[in-house]
Amino acid sequence: MRYWQRIIAVGFGGFFGGALREAIELWLAGPFPWGTIVINLLGTFISAFLVVLFARKLNLKQTTADFIMVGILGAFTTFSTAVLDMVKLGQIWPALLYFSITLIGGVMVVFLARWLAKRTVA
Repeated sequence: MRYWQRIIAVGFGGFFGGALREAIELWLAGPFPWGTIVINLLGTFISAFLVVLFARKLNLKQTTADFIMVGILGAFTTFSTAVLDMVKLGQIWPALLYFSITLIGGVMVVFLARWLAKRTVA
């Protein structure tokens, strides 16, 4: 496979993931960064779910997998935005709440997604 095909696939996926991210951020805009939390937890869930599906059921071309996982989901979720949102909160307790929701929620959605994906392909 040619590298440029994978790069183009990631670029197109990144466009869609970034646009979807911005739409959700605008929709959930407010004083607390719920948009980033929802985006990162949803993206984590989808990633974990798809990893199981790809491993057990779907046999995708590398460019298709790159389009989805690296392009769409890579642009959709981002750790740096989460950290920046924590700093912007400016107070320790809201920042710790945000961190806790993100970290604990992330682990929980991975377990949930894997469980659901395994049931789906069983």
